[in-house]
Amino acid sequence: MTTHYLIYHNFLQDEQRLYGEYGHLLVFNPGPVDADLKVTLFFEDREPHTFQLKAPAGQSSESNYGKWPIKPGMQFALQVESTRPVACQSTVGWNVTLNSYLPNARTKSPQGLRECALSYMSITQLSKDWYLPDGIVIDMREDIYVRESEWALMLNPGDQPAEVTLALHYQTVEEYHVTVPARRLKVVYMDDIARRNTHYGVHFISSEPIAAQWKRQVAWYDRDEVMAYWSVPCVPGPLK
Repeated sequence: MTTHYLIYHNFLQDEQRLYGEYGHLLVFNPGPVDADLKVTLFFEDREPHTFQLKAPAGQSSESNYGKWPIKPGMQFALQVESTRPVACQSTVGWNVTLNSYLPNARTKSPQGLRECALSYMSITQLSKDWYLPDGIVIDMREDIYVRESEWALMLNPGDQPAEVTLALHYQTVEEYHVTVPARRLKVVYMDDIARRNTHYGVHFISSEPIAAQWKRQVAWYDRDEVMAYWSVPCVPGPLK
């Protein structure tokens, strides 16, 4: 595994509410030789940016936003190209302490809640077909104390725009069409297009090979603090 896609990353520092998101890239190189890593950051609104890292032999190494050419307010995807076979994983934490992990960090949370985090393995191939079994947007229900929002993330690392159909499978199928520009990350807020309070599966059908991933966020119903969130790579189909 020498090429990896990790397409949910968000660098957030909300000074007003003290909300933060901060992430890490973990690379395990089990071999006897150091691996050189070419890391490309893909954005929604600008050209990619590339920088270099190294994965020492026989160990797992960590790199984080503080070492990368980014600043708060950026959502982005990673492509990691390695000179040796490695395994890659991302961890991203959401907090109400403006990305401070000190015991006495400031917070405006009335509940004293501090952090929730997600972690996921890399996608190691591109495909024109992707599948997600567990889609649901939860809102406006009196019998449950949470609300859930979802995002579809699509990375097109190629040089041609990708025309993507999101086929939402309920008992019937509803389609949503989106263009993912070349060398860009595209994020779709599913709350705007999915039926509320109904499970559905998603089939991504793309004109170009892409990577696809899902994010779900669970918030308390009576405030906007996050209770839990996660991001999972979708399941690829064969290239057409």
